[in-house]
Amino acid sequence: MKSVSTTSLAIIGVLVALIMRNWDTKESFAINFSALQFTYLVPSINVVLNRPQRDQIAYLQFLSSTSTFISSKILLPFFWDDALYQPSHGPNATRVVELTIPSTFDPDWSIPVTCTCPKSASLDSNLPIVLYFHAGGMIFGSVAQELFLARYTAHKASAVVCSIEYRLAPLHPYPAALNDAIDASLALLDNDEEKNPIIKAFIGGVGINTSNFATIGISAGGFMSAHTSRLLAHHGKTATIQVSLVPMAKPNGGTNSMIKYWNNPFWSGTQNSFAWSVYLPGDDGTLTNDWRVSLLVDPPEQETLDKLPPVYIQINTKDVLRDEGEMYAQRLKAAGKLIGFAEYDTYHVGGVPGLDRGGPGEGSYDRALSVLMDCLNNPSNCKM
Repeated sequence: MKSVSTTSLAIIGVLVALIMRNWDTKESFAINFSALQFTYLVPSINVVLNRPQRDQIAYLQFLSSTSTFISSKILLPFFWDDALYQPSHGPNATRVVELTIPSTFDPDWSIPVTCTCPKSASLDSNLPIVLYFHAGGMIFGSVAQELFLARYTAHKASAVVCSIEYRLAPLHPYPAALNDAIDASLALLDNDEEKNPIIKAFIGGVGINTSNFATIGISAGGFMSAHTSRLLAHHGKTATIQVSLVPMAKPNGGTNSMIKYWNNPFWSGTQNSFAWSVYLPGDDGTLTNDWRVSLLVDPPEQETLDKLPPVYIQINTKDVLRDEGEMYAQRLKAAGKLIGFAEYDTYHVGGVPGLDRGGPGEGSYDRALSVLMDCLNNPSNCKM
C-alpha cells in the first residue's frame, strides 16, 4: 500500500510539474498553482449552494483555512516573494499586537484587531495609521490570511497597519461587517491618548498621528476600504487616501465582464452571486440601492460627499468585477475624487506581490502602495 501511495504521489507531482512547465510561460508559479488549486482541488461552491447554512459555513471555513495555510511561515517563501517573507519572519520583522474593541452595536461582541508596526517604531514616532481589510467576499477570509501583506505594508509605508477582523456572512449578514469596521476604526483613530488602544499596546509604546490615516483592501477588502472611508466621512473623519484594489462594487452583477469571466478560478460569477445573496439575505432591492451597500450610489449628505478622501482604484481585465470597478472609478473621477487609476491584464487577484511574478500584474500592489505612501508622507499634497 505504501509503494502504491508513493507512486501515486510521484505521478501527481510529475503531472503538476508538466502542467506548470507548459502553462507557466512567464514563471508566474504562484498564480497558476492557485488557479489549479481552486479549479481542481478545492470543491466548487456549487456543492453548498442549496445546503443548510451550517454546511455553507463549514465550506467557507475550509476556504479560509486553506488560504491561511498557503500564507503560513512554512509556505510563505515558496509561494510568495522574499520581500514578503522578511517583514514577517526576517531579522527586522515588524512588531505585532492583538487588540479587542467593544462593539457599540452588539454588547456581547468585541472586535478582534491585529496591529503591526516597524520594528524601530517608538513613542517618539509620528506614524500614520493604515486600516487594512482582508479579501473573501464578506463570506470567508481572515486577518491571519493576509497578515503577511499587512506586515509588508507596515514595513514599506512606515505605518501602523491595523487589520480588522470583521464578522462574515452568512452567519453575520449586512450590516455586521460595516458595523465592526466603523466601531474599530473610530476607536483606532481616537485622538485621546488615554483612550486610543494602539499607543500602549506595543511594548514601549508607539507614537501615532490619528489625523493621518488611510484605508486599503483587495476585492471584498476594497469594498470594505471604500465603505469604511465613507462611514468615517459621515462621522466627520476624512482619510488621507482610500485604496481599493479590484473592489466588489455592487450587488447583482449583470455587466459584460461578469458574463465573460463567469468561470474565473479565483473569483467566479457563482461565488460573487452567492456572496451577495448571503450578505443581503431576502433583500427586495432596497439595500441593493443603498449607499452603504453599492459603491455606485453616492452618500445622500453633501457634507459627507465633501469629506470623502482622494481614491486610488485598480481593476484587472480578466475579472468578473472589472466593469463595476471601472464604473466606480468613473463616478469618482466625475466627483473629483479619483487620484489614481490602473488596469492590468491579469486575473482577479493578480498583482499581489509574488503571486503574479513575471506576469502583467507584477508590481501593481507596490505601485498602489507608492501612491498611498506619497499621500501619507505629504498629506497636504494629496489633493485632486
